[in-house]
Amino acid sequence: MMGTLKSSDILGELNTKVEGNSERFEKRRIAEEYGASKPSPYTTDLRAKLRDKVQFNIGKIPRFIFDDFEKLVSESGMNKREYFYHLLREKGVDIPPYEEMDGRKL
Repeated sequence: MMGTLKSSDILGELNTKVEGNSERFEKRRIAEEYGASKPSPYTTDLRAKLRDKVQFNIGKIPRFIFDDFEKLVSESGMNKREYFYHLLREKGVDIPPYEEMDGRKL
């Protein structure tokens, strides 16, 4: 039968090898810190804000207003939500760029 693998010894041997070489030890320390680091407070706060949602419904509006809004949206190259945020930003509302608000990218 071949030798058995002792999982508890593997980490001990790895630590011994790393401690013997200060450059490798430093790289490992940096990697461990990076792996244990927490997300930035901005990202965490933004995620919390994005999860807190409410239903926003304007209701029925005259067709000519809707048609003009649709025309502006298509000319802008944005979707309706992006364009709505764009209009709010123009009035001074503090809304992050749409790319940052996309939950798939956070």
